[in-house]
This record gives sequence, structure tokens and C-alpha cells, in this order.
Amino acid sequence: MCTIIVRHKMDDWCSTIIASNRDEFYSRRSSSPVVLSSDPLVVGGRDETKGGTWFGMTDGGLYVGLTNQRTFDFPDDSLRSRGELVLEALRTGSHDGVRGYLEQTDPRLYNDFNVIFGDGEHLAVAHGRRSNDRVEVQPLSAGVHVLCNDRLGSPEFPKADRARARVLSLAPQPWAVLKKELAGILSDTSLPDPSEVPLLPPNPIFDQELARRLQAICVRTPIYGTVSSTIAAVKPGEVVQYQHATGPPCDTAFEDVVHLIQRSG
Repeated sequence: MCTIIVRHKMDDWCSTIIASNRDEFYSRRSSSPVVLSSDPLVVGGRDETKGGTWFGMTDGGLYVGLTNQRTFDFPDDSLRSRGELVLEALRTGSHDGVRGYLEQTDPRLYNDFNVIFGDGEHLAVAHGRRSNDRVEVQPLSAGVHVLCNDRLGSPEFPKADRARARVLSLAPQPWAVLKKELAGILSDTSLPDPSEVPLLPPNPIFDQELARRLQAICVRTPIYGTVSSTIAAVKPGEVVQYQHATGPPCDTAFEDVVHLIQRSG
């Protein structure tokens, strides 16, 4: 995922709402949410190229979302899959388990990444960089947090500021109303003025106009863009809502997949 919005402890009927877009090359195969693990029960989309997931949840309300750290060079394909790291974190089954797992992970084994995770009560963000020998983990407070392909609050991603302002402006409302509002935010294909897009460093692998197109919340380019979207709500111990769009939310309807994560009986 390249945009993960977390609205934490602002609504009475749930603890946390997650609204996210996954941006990827269209040629990279993936599946809609499926059962990824049974003990604990973990559900999420599956990356069919290297395995793992970019976003998943357990039936106990734990969720973990991943964004790749933006670089201006090609990733090292010999390194471990960041998606498998997310799946292993979810298999720990608890917020403390995820934190401990990440703190014991050597980030030099992966291309650079960012992770946001929570369980309805707690919320944290983590950053793994090959230049460090430890993953940085930081707790987050109540409010709206938007994670793109860099640290929270990075000036490199003005679209995060736009998304955060729009979600902050939403008053507490029932699920049906909030879901519609959040889907509209995730569907936003508008582009910033060129002057708002940070200049690229020398010799990047893409040009300034493409950098501008990547600042849409819902990205559309000929070979790369938003390929799926998720809106979910949790409270401690429970997934309350789980909706998924199998394509860009600007032209793909969300489907209810919460039955995958709620155990019968």
C-alpha cells in the first residue's frame, strides 16, 4: 500500500478506522483478501509474486499495513520479501507481539519499509532502513495519521497532508456515512500544482511529471497505479467492518469481506 489512513479513537462505535490504497505495477499479480493463516486467523490480500501481504488483520482486531520507502533507484530483488515480514508480524497475534517481532528484525535484510500497526487500543508506526541495524518503532496517539512511502509527516508527500485534513474534518458518524466519505477520499485522482511537488534528486528513475502524478491519492498512470483499496474498522478484540475494492476505488465498488475474518460460533 502507498497510502494508509488511520483514524484512531475518534468514533464512538469503533476504536480505529483504516482506509488505504495499494499502489503497484499493474503487471504484479495479487489476490483479494483470503485466509493467510489459521492460528491466529489472519486475512489479507496475497502478493502472488513473492507471497506475504501488504495489509492484513487477525480475528482479534490486530492489523498491520506496509508501505515501501520511496527510493530513486530500483529495489534489490535478492533481499527478503517485505510482505512476508507483514504476515509474520500478524502471526504473532498481538500488538506487543508485532512490536517485539519488529524490534528483533534486522532491517538490512529487506528493502526499506514503513509499517503501521494497531489493535484498536494501541497504535504504532515502524521504519526499517538498510542504513540501520534496528527497526525504529514509535507509539502514536489518538487522531488521524497518514502513512505514504516515507515517514509520517514527510514533506515529500503533500498528498498525505491533503488526506489527513479531509479525514480530520469528518465528524463522528455512522459507518455507512463514514465509509462513503472515506471511499470518496481514497478515490481522489486530483493532482497538486507542479509547484507543490518536491524536486527530484539528480538522475532519478522517473521524471518530475510522473512524480506529480504519484501525488494523487488514487494514482493512475499507464503501467503503475492504485490497484486495490481497503476500508476497515476495529475495536479491541474484534474486526467490526472490512470492505475491499479489487481495483482503483475511483471506478471499483467496495465489497463486504468481513465474513472472512469473523469466526462462526
